[in-house]
Amino acid sequence: MKNFWQTEKRLMTGDWHAHTSYTDGRSSVNDYCREAVSRGLKLLTFTEHVRREMSYNYSDFVADIIQGRQEFDIELLVGCEAKVLDTVGSLDVSEDVLKQCDAVTAVFHSFLKVDKQSYLKALKAMLGNPKVDIWGHPLLFARRNNINLEKAEKEFIINLCVENRVLIERNLKYQLPEIDFIRLAAEKSARFVIGSDAHSAEELPTSEKLEQEWRYIAGDEK
Repeated sequence: MKNFWQTEKRLMTGDWHAHTSYTDGRSSVNDYCREAVSRGLKLLTFTEHVRREMSYNYSDFVADIIQGRQEFDIELLVGCEAKVLDTVGSLDVSEDVLKQCDAVTAVFHSFLKVDKQSYLKALKAMLGNPKVDIWGHPLLFARRNNINLEKAEKEFIINLCVENRVLIERNLKYQLPEIDFIRLAAEKSARFVIGSDAHSAEELPTSEKLEQEWRYIAGDEK
Protein backbone atom coordinates (compact mmCIF):
# COMPACT_ATOMS: atom_id res chain seq x y z
CA MET A 1 0.00 0.00 0.00
CA LYS A 2 1.06 3.56 -0.73
CA ASN A 3 3.91 2.22 -2.87
CA PHE A 4 2.28 3.28 -6.12
CA TRP A 5 2.69 7.05 -5.72
CA GLN A 6 6.29 7.16 -6.92
CA THR A 7 5.72 4.87 -9.91
CA GLU A 8 3.78 7.14 -12.24
CA LYS A 9 4.64 5.23 -15.42
CA ARG A 10 3.35 2.06 -13.81
CA LEU A 11 0.10 3.82 -12.95
CA MET A 12 -0.47 4.50 -16.65
CA THR A 13 -0.14 0.94 -17.90
CA GLY A 14 -3.48 -0.55 -16.95
CA ASP A 15 -6.97 -0.59 -15.52
CA TRP A 16 -7.30 -0.13 -11.76
CA HIS A 17 -10.98 -1.01 -11.23
CA ALA A 18 -12.71 -4.27 -12.18
CA HIS A 19 -15.42 -6.44 -10.61
CA THR A 20 -15.75 -10.18 -11.13
CA SER A 21 -18.45 -12.82 -10.77
CA TYR A 22 -17.52 -13.12 -7.11
CA THR A 23 -19.90 -10.18 -6.58
CA ASP A 24 -21.92 -8.28 -9.19
CA GLY A 25 -19.64 -8.81 -12.18
CA ARG A 26 -20.31 -11.22 -15.04
CA SER A 27 -16.78 -12.47 -15.77
CA SER A 28 -14.29 -14.62 -13.91
CA VAL A 29 -10.75 -13.58 -13.01
CA ASN A 30 -9.51 -15.85 -15.80
CA ASP A 31 -11.86 -14.21 -18.34
CA TYR A 32 -10.56 -10.78 -17.36
CA CYS A 33 -6.94 -11.84 -17.65
CA ARG A 34 -7.42 -13.26 -21.11
CA GLU A 35 -9.28 -10.16 -22.33
CA ALA A 36 -6.85 -7.72 -20.70
CA VAL A 37 -3.89 -9.33 -22.46
CA SER A 38 -5.71 -9.27 -25.79
CA ARG A 39 -6.42 -5.55 -25.32
CA GLY A 40 -2.78 -4.74 -24.65
CA LEU A 41 -3.06 -3.92 -20.96
CA LYS A 42 0.05 -4.36 -18.84
CA LEU A 43 -1.68 -4.17 -15.45
CA LEU A 44 -5.09 -5.03 -14.05
CA THR A 45 -6.32 -4.44 -10.50
CA PHE A 46 -9.28 -6.44 -9.24
CA THR A 47 -11.13 -4.15 -6.83
CA GLU A 48 -13.86 -6.50 -5.69
CA HIS A 49 -16.70 -5.23 -3.52
CA VAL A 50 -16.18 -6.07 0.14
CA ARG A 51 -18.07 -5.82 3.40
CA ARG A 52 -17.12 -6.47 6.99
CA GLU A 53 -19.44 -9.49 6.74
CA MET A 54 -18.59 -11.16 3.43
CA SER A 55 -20.91 -13.16 1.18
CA TYR A 56 -18.02 -14.94 -0.55
CA ASN A 57 -14.59 -16.28 0.33
CA TYR A 58 -12.08 -13.51 -0.33
CA SER A 59 -9.17 -15.95 -0.06
CA ASP A 60 -10.61 -17.93 -2.99
CA PHE A 61 -10.75 -14.70 -4.97
CA VAL A 62 -7.10 -13.99 -4.12
CA ALA A 63 -6.14 -17.53 -5.10
CA ASP A 64 -7.68 -17.01 -8.55
CA ILE A 65 -5.57 -13.87 -9.03
CA ILE A 66 -2.40 -15.66 -7.92
CA GLN A 67 -3.17 -18.42 -10.42
CA GLY A 68 -3.68 -15.79 -13.11
CA ARG A 69 -0.23 -14.37 -12.40
CA GLN A 70 1.24 -17.75 -13.29
CA GLU A 71 -0.73 -18.15 -16.51
CA PHE A 72 -0.83 -14.69 -18.07
CA ASP A 73 1.79 -12.11 -19.04
CA ILE A 74 0.25 -9.20 -17.16
CA GLU A 75 0.69 -7.63 -13.72
CA LEU A 76 -2.31 -8.54 -11.57
CA LEU A 77 -3.06 -6.76 -8.30
CA VAL A 78 -5.35 -7.84 -5.48
CA GLY A 79 -7.64 -5.02 -4.48
CA CYS A 80 -10.95 -4.15 -2.93
CA GLU A 81 -13.60 -1.47 -3.17
CA ALA A 82 -14.65 -0.49 0.34
CA LYS A 83 -17.38 2.03 1.08
CA VAL A 84 -17.12 4.79 3.66
CA LEU A 85 -19.58 4.25 6.50
CA ASP A 86 -19.48 7.41 8.59
CA THR A 87 -18.00 10.86 9.11
CA VAL A 88 -14.90 9.46 10.81
CA GLY A 89 -14.02 7.60 7.63
CA SER A 90 -14.66 4.03 8.77
CA LEU A 91 -14.54 1.52 5.92
CA ASP A 92 -16.86 -1.43 5.41
CA VAL A 93 -14.06 -3.99 5.25
CA SER A 94 -12.35 -6.40 7.65
CA GLU A 95 -8.72 -6.23 8.68
CA ASP A 96 -8.24 -9.73 7.28
CA VAL A 97 -9.22 -8.55 3.79
CA LEU A 98 -7.07 -5.42 4.04
CA LYS A 99 -4.04 -7.55 4.85
CA GLN A 100 -4.47 -9.44 1.58
CA CYS A 101 -4.78 -6.33 -0.61
CA ASP A 102 -2.18 -4.72 -2.83
CA ALA A 103 -4.45 -1.71 -3.34
CA VAL A 104 -7.44 -0.40 -1.39
CA THR A 105 -10.01 1.77 -3.17
CA ALA A 106 -12.37 3.75 -0.94
CA VAL A 107 -15.72 5.00 -2.23
CA PHE A 108 -18.91 6.70 -1.14
CA HIS A 109 -22.11 4.76 -1.84
CA SER A 110 -24.96 4.96 0.62
CA PHE A 111 -24.28 7.33 3.48
CA LEU A 112 -26.58 8.45 6.29
CA LYS A 113 -25.68 12.14 6.21
CA VAL A 114 -25.89 13.89 2.86
CA ASP A 115 -25.20 17.52 3.78
CA LYS A 116 -22.04 19.12 2.46
CA GLN A 117 -20.22 19.54 5.77
CA SER A 118 -20.77 15.90 6.77
CA TYR A 119 -19.57 14.79 3.34
CA LEU A 120 -16.43 16.91 3.54
CA LYS A 121 -15.73 15.69 7.07
CA ALA A 122 -16.07 12.06 6.00
CA LEU A 123 -13.99 12.65 2.89
CA LYS A 124 -11.20 14.25 4.92
CA ALA A 125 -11.19 11.31 7.32
CA MET A 126 -11.17 8.75 4.51
CA LEU A 127 -8.33 10.45 2.65
CA GLY A 128 -6.36 10.52 5.89
CA ASN A 129 -6.76 6.79 6.40
CA PRO A 130 -3.29 5.28 5.84
CA LYS A 131 -4.86 2.10 4.43
CA VAL A 132 -6.52 3.91 1.51
CA ASP A 133 -4.59 3.97 -1.77
CA ILE A 134 -7.22 5.15 -4.28
CA TRP A 135 -10.29 7.38 -4.13
CA GLY A 136 -12.80 5.61 -6.36
CA HIS A 137 -15.36 7.33 -8.63
CA PRO A 138 -14.55 10.75 -7.10
CA LEU A 139 -17.43 13.12 -6.41
CA LEU A 140 -20.10 10.65 -7.60
CA PHE A 141 -21.81 10.89 -4.21
CA ALA A 142 -21.72 14.67 -4.44
CA ARG A 143 -23.23 14.59 -7.93
CA ARG A 144 -26.02 12.20 -6.93
CA ASN A 145 -26.92 14.23 -3.84
CA ASN A 146 -26.66 17.70 -5.39
CA ILE A 147 -23.71 18.71 -3.24
CA ASN A 148 -22.10 21.62 -5.04
CA LEU A 149 -18.49 22.23 -4.10
CA GLU A 150 -16.78 25.59 -4.38
CA LYS A 151 -13.34 25.87 -5.95
CA ALA A 152 -11.71 26.32 -2.53
CA GLU A 153 -13.39 23.15 -1.29
CA LYS A 154 -12.16 21.19 -4.30
CA GLU A 155 -8.64 22.51 -3.71
CA PHE A 156 -8.91 21.46 -0.07
CA ILE A 157 -9.83 17.91 -1.14
CA ILE A 158 -7.04 17.75 -3.71
CA ASN A 159 -4.48 18.95 -1.18
CA LEU A 160 -5.56 16.10 1.11
CA CYS A 161 -5.04 13.61 -1.72
CA VAL A 162 -1.52 14.92 -2.30
CA GLU A 163 -0.60 15.13 1.38
CA ASN A 164 -1.82 11.59 2.03
CA ARG A 165 -0.60 10.16 -1.29
CA VAL A 166 -4.04 8.98 -2.29
CA LEU A 167 -4.46 8.40 -6.01
CA ILE A 168 -7.48 9.93 -7.73
CA GLU A 169 -9.35 7.57 -10.01
CA ARG A 170 -10.44 8.78 -13.43
CA ASN A 171 -13.55 6.59 -13.56
CA LEU A 172 -14.56 5.74 -17.12
CA LYS A 173 -18.01 4.44 -16.22
CA TYR A 174 -19.13 7.72 -14.65
CA GLN A 175 -16.67 10.02 -16.45
CA LEU A 176 -15.48 11.40 -13.13
CA PRO A 177 -13.89 13.54 -11.94
CA GLU A 178 -14.90 16.21 -14.39
CA ILE A 179 -12.41 18.35 -16.26
CA ASP A 180 -12.33 21.33 -13.88
CA PHE A 181 -11.39 19.07 -10.98
CA ILE A 182 -8.79 17.28 -13.09
CA ARG A 183 -7.18 20.60 -14.04
CA LEU A 184 -7.04 21.76 -10.42
CA ALA A 185 -5.59 18.41 -9.36
CA ALA A 186 -2.95 18.50 -12.08
CA GLU A 187 -1.88 21.98 -10.99
CA LYS A 188 -1.28 20.64 -7.49
CA SER A 189 0.65 17.58 -8.71
CA ALA A 190 -2.00 15.09 -7.69
CA ARG A 191 -1.73 11.67 -9.29
CA PHE A 192 -4.33 9.62 -11.09
CA VAL A 193 -5.18 6.09 -12.06
CA ILE A 194 -7.70 5.06 -14.70
CA GLY A 195 -10.45 2.67 -13.70
CA SER A 196 -13.05 1.29 -16.05
CA ASP A 197 -15.30 0.11 -13.20
CA ALA A 198 -15.85 -2.90 -15.45
CA HIS A 199 -18.42 -5.52 -14.51
CA SER A 200 -17.53 -7.78 -17.42
CA ALA A 201 -14.31 -8.45 -19.31
CA GLU A 202 -15.80 -6.88 -22.43
CA GLU A 203 -15.93 -3.52 -20.62
CA LEU A 204 -12.16 -3.32 -20.19
CA PRO A 205 -10.46 -0.50 -22.11
CA THR A 206 -7.89 -1.10 -24.81
CA SER A 207 -4.36 0.23 -24.48
CA GLU A 208 -5.36 2.85 -27.08
CA LYS A 209 -8.28 3.95 -24.91
CA LEU A 210 -5.95 4.31 -21.94
CA GLU A 211 -3.60 6.48 -23.98
CA GLN A 212 -6.54 8.66 -25.01
CA GLU A 213 -7.63 9.11 -21.40
CA TRP A 214 -4.11 9.98 -20.28
CA ARG A 215 -3.93 12.64 -23.00
CA TYR A 216 -7.21 14.02 -21.66
CA ILE A 217 -5.84 14.13 -18.12
CA ALA A 218 -2.69 15.83 -19.43
CA GLY A 219 -4.77 18.57 -21.04
CA ASP A 220 -5.09 17.37 -24.63
CA GLU A 221 -8.52 17.25 -26.22
CA LYS A 222 -10.13 13.86 -26.83
